[in-house]
Amino acid sequence: MPAEDLAKWDISMINHSVLQPASYAKMEKEVILKNGLGTRYGLGVDVRQESGQRAIEHGGEVSGFTAHNIVFPEARKAVVVLVNEDSVGASSDIAHKISDLLFREADAGKQEDQSREIFASLQQGKIDRALFTENCNSYFTEQALKDFASSLGPLGSPAEFAQTAKQDRGGMTFRLFEVHFPQKTVEVWERIMPDGKIEQYQVGAK
Repeated sequence: MPAEDLAKWDISMINHSVLQPASYAKMEKEVILKNGLGTRYGLGVDVRQESGQRAIEHGGEVSGFTAHNIVFPEARKAVVVLVNEDSVGASSDIAHKISDLLFREADAGKQEDQSREIFASLQQGKIDRALFTENCNSYFTEQALKDFASSLGPLGSPAEFAQTAKQDRGGMTFRLFEVHFPQKTVEVWERIMPDGKIEQYQVGAK
């Protein structure tokens, strides 16, 4: 089907206009295992939190194209992406980036500033340990800080430092940043605990 028809289905999910409300509720309810763990899966759909919203989503692929569909019932919004390529993750990547833009938080700039400051400190072989969990601090040994300084320091000041994705998962908030330099681009992954402490701060080449 074309993207427009899939969007009409999303509207029917938001409005509960095709099935009975109880049927939508059953479809969107996360299946819980006997041991109490959640599966993040309903009846044929993924059930998750994304950009601070309840999201019902699913992707698909057949020869020649891929699709990704995300419905945010409470926010009454949906994202539909079709891509005329197969065996690639472009449709999912595009859908999640659009979702992040739809629900970009008021404090997104603040988060970018903090992550940029941490990155700049690592370029100098330093960190503010008050920002990190005990577990994360144990990773940043003196040798690790020296390694960060030797690899990141020569890059100089970034031309751009921007958040490109955000997702709530496993009780933590995941944030992805792209850091652009004249000759190189790197990515920063952050996983933040509910109390605001950073559990993971990783830097890798894009």
